[in-house]
Amino acid sequence: MKRCAWASDSAEMLVYHDKEWGLPKKKVSELFECLTLEIFQAGLSWSTVLRKREAFREDFVNFDVEKISCFNDVDIERLMNDDSIIRNRAKIIATIDNAKACMNNDLVQLTWEPFDFMQMDGLNDNNKDDIKEFIKPYVKQFRDAGFKRVGPTTLYSYFQSVGVINDHELDCFRHKELNDSFKV
Repeated sequence: MKRCAWASDSAEMLVYHDKEWGLPKKKVSELFECLTLEIFQAGLSWSTVLRKREAFREDFVNFDVEKISCFNDVDIERLMNDDSIIRNRAKIIATIDNAKACMNNDLVQLTWEPFDFMQMDGLNDNNKDDIKEFIKPYVKQFRDAGFKRVGPTTLYSYFQSVGVINDHELDCFRHKELNDSFKV
């Protein structure tokens, strides 16, 4: 079975590729988890994030935005002292701020409405400048809604991970599966 080239990096990446990446997610907690993990991934490998994902789920109360929006300085220090997650103060604070933004905005609507709640076939073959131009208005929407650390690369990766954009390689078996799942 043909897969995206990056999927063979490890058994964990293979399972993530085959079972999760690009599968449409429409629950706030799932979307918020993906956004948060993409933010924490910036500058690191995705395999690092996957290894720490369960600890993130525990520390961030299963990505319950209502609970996270109430985190305070004590919680920030607790998270900064937990070596089972990626300890980056700016990203931790952004996660709390983003949970607050979720309390004032519908993350499902913000993520899916611009695409009529349908999956878009990928831009994987386009050059980076095309992708940056494509993602600009969505970055602005997220930032205007109060979200932090949602630059072009992070937001595009988020759209890929939650299934808004199917960027599986064209000859990858998941590309066709995901496209077929949206056909009526």
